Amino acid sequence: MRDAAASGGPERGGTARARGHFMQGFVGLLPLWAGAIPAGLAYGVAAGGAGLSPAEAQLMSVVVFSAAAQVSAAALIQAGTSPLVLVVTVLALNAQLILLSLTVGRRLRLSWPERLLTALLLTDGAYGVAAGQGPLRLPTLLGAGASMFAAWNLGTALGTALGGAVPDPGRFGIDLVAPLTFLAVLVPLVRTRPAALVAGIAAFGLVRVLPGGVAVLGAGVVGIAAGALIGRRDDEHAPGAVE
Repeated sequence: MRDAAASGGPERGGTARARGHFMQGFVGLLPLWAGAIPAGLAYGVAAGGAGLSPAEAQLMSVVVFSAAAQVSAAALIQAGTSPLVLVVTVLALNAQLILLSLTVGRRLRLSWPERLLTALLLTDGAYGVAAGQGPLRLPTLLGAGASMFAAWNLGTALGTALGGAVPDPGRFGIDLVAPLTFLAVLVPLVRTRPAALVAGIAAFGLVRVLPGGVAVLGAGVVGIAAGALIGRRDDEHAPGAVE
């Protein structure tokens, strides 16, 4: 009996540690709920203003789970942009996640199911919280990602409920929520002066040939792409970079 308990001890201990790291990541990200829930709420309202049903808006938050991508999609749908431009914009806005995924892949050895789950829950905030709590661990990363996932979907549900309760969204300016929220999400992504300069030049050129809202969205995408390329170059030339 004692041998059987001892043989099961390490396995139970490992499960308990993984659960503890998961909760550590989940709780560690709770302060970011203060920003995630209002952003999700704004997206939910914007999605309703763009013509999406509450179920469609919520499904997008579950499957896509990307503030920048979802807000830009709502703004582009509302502006009547073509599906091709919408898809390209969404992919460009998530370009930084490719670099983040490569970083996680280098530091963790993951099975395919773990890769798929991590890909769904991986965000800048979740990675920052997990990396800030010592060596990067998968349970901590997943816990932080699950915490953000819960906050974002809660905000979306509140936003769709609020938007559905307003009979005339345009009268209260709710039709402006999508582009304004997109800009709020966009500005932190353009982190460097060169990227901001590129975005400004792009906006100056695009506004002459495209509607104002689409021009701003396009300039933001260009700026984010430039920032991602600049960040990757800096990482490659940083001391201690992986060859």
